[in-house]
Amino acid sequence: MASTFHASTPVAASAEALFEFHSNPGNITQVMPPTLRLVKLKTDGTAQEGRLIELECRDWGFLPMRWKCQWKTVLPPRLLVDEMLKGPFTQFVHEHRFEPRPEGGCMMHDTITYAFGRSWWGKCISETLVRCYLHLLFAYRHARTRRWAERQRLLPQ
Repeated sequence: MASTFHASTPVAASAEALFEFHSNPGNITQVMPPTLRLVKLKTDGTAQEGRLIELECRDWGFLPMRWKCQWKTVLPPRLLVDEMLKGPFTQFVHEHRFEPRPEGGCMMHDTITYAFGRSWWGKCISETLVRCYLHLLFAYRHARTRRWAERQRLLPQ
């Protein structure tokens, strides 16, 4: 049984700019927390439906993680969905949604549908440890994305 995590943040950038930033797998290092280190990234380029992304990371300096993901939905400039094909979860789907705001900028939404194992024990881990990790990870990612947008000065003053 899958769990769902959602995080949103206002960003001083257009949906187009955020879509472009997040559709480039090479930008992942700009939003990774200091405890997570990218060892290897293999991709055929920016987001296109069906295109693969392979990541090899080290968390906390010693926990190896290998992910093979595929872009499932690419609808510029509002929606990107990637799905883990191989990795540490039995299910992991990441939806990036960019919603323009009337006052300028946009609201960035991340929705993760995930499962860590298939048993009641996996559900327990998903709803406690993994959920806590996702809260910390996406708080950091959103802060870094807001700082990136501020540095780029993507909105007219």
